[in-house]
Amino acid sequence: MSATAWLHKKLDSGSIVCQACAHACKLNEGEYGICGVRRVENGELKLLVYGRAAAINIDPVEKKPMFHFLPD
Repeated sequence: MSATAWLHKKLDSGSIVCQACAHACKLNEGEYGICGVRRVENGELKLLVYGRAAAINIDPVEKKPMFHFLPD
């Protein structure tokens, strides 16, 4: 799943400048940015990680100091 990135500028030469960070990557068709998550596809800058979880953590519901707050 990918989405069109908002932070970019199209140049007259046909390349795209990504404005998401200070690197300001100048990309042509099929190239990835230095971050590895943005790519030019069909003349548009696409986010390749859109809709994916950034972090998954298994965490207990009860923690100290609320251990056994309402036991059954």
